Amino acid sequence: MVKSDGSRPTHLLFDRTHRSPDRVLLATVIGLTAFGLIMVYSASFVEASVLYSNPFYYLLRQATGAVIGLVALWVMQRIDYRVWQHYSIQLMAVALVLLVLVLILPASMTEVNGSRSWIRFGEGWLGVLSIQPAEFVKLAVIIYFAHWLSRRGHRLGDVAYGLVPFAVILGFICGLIMLQPDLGTTIIILMIGGTIFFAAGANLWHVTGAALLASVAFFAMIVTFRSGRWQAFLDPWSRASTEGYQIIHSLYAFGSGGLFGQGVGMSRQKHLWLPQPHTDTIYAIIGEEWGLLGTLAVLVVFVIIAVRGYRIAARAPSPFATLVAVGITSWIVFQAFVNIAVTVALIPFTGLTLPFLSYGSSSLISCLMATGILLNISRHVDQSNAHTTTSVASAADKDITPHPVGWRHWRSRLSGAGSRPRSR
Repeated sequence: MVKSDGSRPTHLLFDRTHRSPDRVLLATVIGLTAFGLIMVYSASFVEASVLYSNPFYYLLRQATGAVIGLVALWVMQRIDYRVWQHYSIQLMAVALVLLVLVLILPASMTEVNGSRSWIRFGEGWLGVLSIQPAEFVKLAVIIYFAHWLSRRGHRLGDVAYGLVPFAVILGFICGLIMLQPDLGTTIIILMIGGTIFFAAGANLWHVTGAALLASVAFFAMIVTFRSGRWQAFLDPWSRASTEGYQIIHSLYAFGSGGLFGQGVGMSRQKHLWLPQPHTDTIYAIIGEEWGLLGTLAVLVVFVIIAVRGYRIAARAPSPFATLVAVGITSWIVFQAFVNIAVTVALIPFTGLTLPFLSYGSSSLISCLMATGILLNISRHVDQSNAHTTTSVASAADKDITPHPVGWRHWRSRLSGAGSRPRSR
């Protein structure tokens, strides 16, 4: 049932579509998560033994996050994606409250390594329980902007109606994150926002100008406030004992891996040489233990995720679904390639995790939740007519005017993603 204003009733929670989700994407993500558990243990058991006298300390925490995340994935892929459209404002409000809480709560509850990015709840059976709100803010930002931009219609190209309010909202969110400070997450949210804005049909010149302005601002910020990291990026050996230390040992790990690697569990850099081998630099441990072929295989897996995700976006049944799919796929893929670029010294160090692989329950759970929503959208794709026709969803399932689907119509689909729903 669709109301006269084109919206859907909010009581529809669980999806009644009998189609299967994208099985290639599902199998890829589950396989990557399982491989991540292997690599987290391999990369962390030395540090866990030294710090906690338990080589399985990090593995148990990550496995708990994986179980919660996989349950969340199953639930999310069963919930009708259109439900999130009705709660986008509430989700964003919760996200903003969490970002403010990490700034006003006592540092003992929020600060780790000089960054106020966590909310810690005290001791649990696996140690200190904590969440990193910024990881869940990414998903809230995607849902909120997908809804907000899908309602802008053709006026999205108007600077005062589209670009300015979008930039103000996005800038406010990024400002709260930079106060933590968390430069890496800020970069990813800017990338997500920019991609959704472009996909919604924004003026290309507006997007290009905003991207150039953001790039200049971030370059100035890095040079001014993170000059040590910038110098370490330009010449790691000039700061070998400080900011360049992690980059140097990351490169050592890749160099000693060769073509086939040293073998699983045989990394030398994880023996308290490479800092954070199970989190930010786990890709370097993969390179050392699995070699060049292993690192290339990981790259291929993320390319598969990108192809399947954008394919779902191109065939999604509504502009809101398209923008959500674009946002989730861009988040996972952009963050993966930023992490990889950091570990091979192509860009300055940012402190981002590698999705599904790095240690960190908040990151793993949020990525699996987002994948569940993407899988639900894939259940609404009409595979039989995807290349040649418009969406053939029944009138009861329509929440917006259907538009061309398939790769041939990618440009027209994106430019029409901001269409307003028709009254029925």
